[in-house]
Amino acid sequence: MPVRTNRGACGAACLAALTLLVAGCSLGGGDDEAASDDEQTGAAETGPDVEALRAAWADEVGAACTERDEQVETLARTLPRVVERNGLAAAAEPVAAAEAALQATLAETEAAPGDEAQAEDMAALYQGAGDLRVQALAVKHAKGDRRFYALMEQSDEARAEAEAIATELGAEACAAEAAGPYSTVDGLASVRWGSKASQLCRARDRAFMSFRPTDVARYDAASRRWLRQTRALGAPEQYAARVKRFLDKYAGSLQAQEQAAAAYSSGDIAAGEQLTAKGNRLVSESTNIMYDVGFAIGFTRFCSAKPG
Repeated sequence: MPVRTNRGACGAACLAALTLLVAGCSLGGGDDEAASDDEQTGAAETGPDVEALRAAWADEVGAACTERDEQVETLARTLPRVVERNGLAAAAEPVAAAEAALQATLAETEAAPGDEAQAEDMAALYQGAGDLRVQALAVKHAKGDRRFYALMEQSDEARAEAEAIATELGAEACAAEAAGPYSTVDGLASVRWGSKASQLCRARDRAFMSFRPTDVARYDAASRRWLRQTRALGAPEQYAARVKRFLDKYAGSLQAQEQAAAAYSSGDIAAGEQLTAKGNRLVSESTNIMYDVGFAIGFTRFCSAKPG
């Protein structure tokens, strides 16, 4: 008797088995994906703590900026005396040393992951700002000190960009202003002006000492040369009004002396004596104001005088 095969039943059974197999494979794949996610989460949890690294970097860089500012402040307290003894270029040496120390720290300090490019830009900007500042301090005073002001302006612009990056990365101490009366551009300019003005004044006084009392024309020529040269120096903003005042008084004294000479020549002795007295008074007032400016800037000796 022929065997009959229930093909329909087998097909159903096979289909059910296949369905279970596919479902089992699907469930197994889900376990693998979950394990993979757990592994990634674990790797993330054990990765670098960027915020902690950034905070450590900010602490080191901020401390380096503070140390540089303290060195600049130390120089600022004694700057006029340093310049008096060793000239304007001497002021650049300690500033260069302070900037070099900052660069050394920036080179050794490792930025947090992702901050490397900004940290490099910041270091380059600080390097440029420091170099420009040193150049400005060392340049000779001439033509209203325009070269000094131009270099300092460029330095300040580069430093402002560097400070913005430092602040963004958490080193707010780098944006602090260095203390001291000679840490500002105008403070530095005042010392530079005072050094040059004192030199010109001493040169005039040495010339006066070499003249005979009757060398009126030579006295007049030396006086006018000094007036012209000192006016060409310009004047730092802080002392500009007083500088103008003593120069105007000195110019007035020269005019009074000319008028006195004309009065004597015409035989008007009384007028000549009156104008001579006026000229002498203006010279005295001019000199006193000039010395006051020099000593206010911080010099221990200005022109041919010391503080009284």
